[in-house]
Amino acid sequence: MQRKQILVLVVIAMLTPYLAAKATEKVLYRFTGGADGGSPSSSLVMDVAGNLYGTTGAGGDLTQCSGGGCGTVFELQPSGNGKSQEKVLYAFQGGSDGSFPDGNLVFDAGGNLYGTTSDGGTSTNCSTEGCGTVFELSPNSNGTWTKTVLYNFQNEPDGAFPAGLILDATGSLFGTTPRGGSNGGTVYKLSPPKQHGGAWAEKVLYAFTCFGATPNPSLVVDEEGNLYGSYYNLDDQFCSGEGCGVVFQLKQANGTWTETDLYDFVGGGNGGQPAGGVIRDSKGNLYGTGAEGGNNFGILFELRRSGTQWKESMPYNFCSRNNCADGSFPLAGLVMDGSGALYGTTYWGGAGCTYCGVVFKLSRTSNGWEETVLHSFRGGKYDGVGPSDSLILDGQGDLYGVAGSTYGDGAGIVFELTP
Repeated sequence: MQRKQILVLVVIAMLTPYLAAKATEKVLYRFTGGADGGSPSSSLVMDVAGNLYGTTGAGGDLTQCSGGGCGTVFELQPSGNGKSQEKVLYAFQGGSDGSFPDGNLVFDAGGNLYGTTSDGGTSTNCSTEGCGTVFELSPNSNGTWTKTVLYNFQNEPDGAFPAGLILDATGSLFGTTPRGGSNGGTVYKLSPPKQHGGAWAEKVLYAFTCFGATPNPSLVVDEEGNLYGSYYNLDDQFCSGEGCGVVFQLKQANGTWTETDLYDFVGGGNGGQPAGGVIRDSKGNLYGTGAEGGNNFGILFELRRSGTQWKESMPYNFCSRNNCADGSFPLAGLVMDGSGALYGTTYWGGAGCTYCGVVFKLSRTSNGWEETVLHSFRGGKYDGVGPSDSLILDGQGDLYGVAGSTYGDGAGIVFELTP
């Protein structure tokens, strides 16, 4: 065999795993910014029937919020033609009703949905727009949904501008606010009423004292009820002064919550500004992304316990390929499959266009971690751009997420990636 043929075969062998790992993208729905909503503003949640639910930060009732709509909660049902049928479950009205939903939704065992609005509510402590709400949507037998505001934030001392929730086994809700603590944000708990029709009780578990500390909405809870999360420094974008962000634990003992910094990012080659929260594997290791550091375009980090300390490693530095074809500036959290592979998005980079972003997979191999770009967004009227919310993974290994759109080409998309 000639040397040229051997080299070609070697190159093909090297590329085959990468090419085989590519995923097929399908745009399930493209928002118009009208009554159907616009600018999807959260990661998705899926019910047992395979329907998807999420929020938009604009659109809905265009008579409200200065004509742009105050946002929606939507459902996508598979239509059988490769697309999905969208249904608006609720269009926010602003004011005491809440406006601009932000962060993920969660289901309880009864099929009720819970979420947050970053603005609105009854408080006047955050200008005229309100400080945000926690809401519940309950399904009715006729296919409609009833919305109830469970809590109105007041800014001090409970926090302001909530985004996203988690639900524990007792039916309590946990979340964060980026503002409202002593100098930074808060972590709070909402406990359901003991009697039907009663009020939910809010408790601030921790108020961050670091100036500008902005906790991410993506909290995780362990088997003992301890919480893990991260914060970045909104008012210190160049990682000086107060640092470059923290991964923290909140531990409960006798009704009191104690905060511990598990790892303090220092920026530079070690990465910083963990803007997407953390996830936890079965061994208790933590994984997340940092929007800064590494090659100056963000990192993916792993934290492992070593005695009483936690050690950071960086499985991947983004923009390690020419023209950042592997992605840059990861802003969203991660999701892990049963094999331990990690999936996420970057806001910029990719082969589609410089500012379009990617969906990536990070797999552990005998030689370390290996990144594969599953999809490079292209923008324009046929694809999305700038994904900044976490993906979800179904039982077949399909990924679902939301992305924005370039100007004049719609108001955001919901997409599916099939391996």
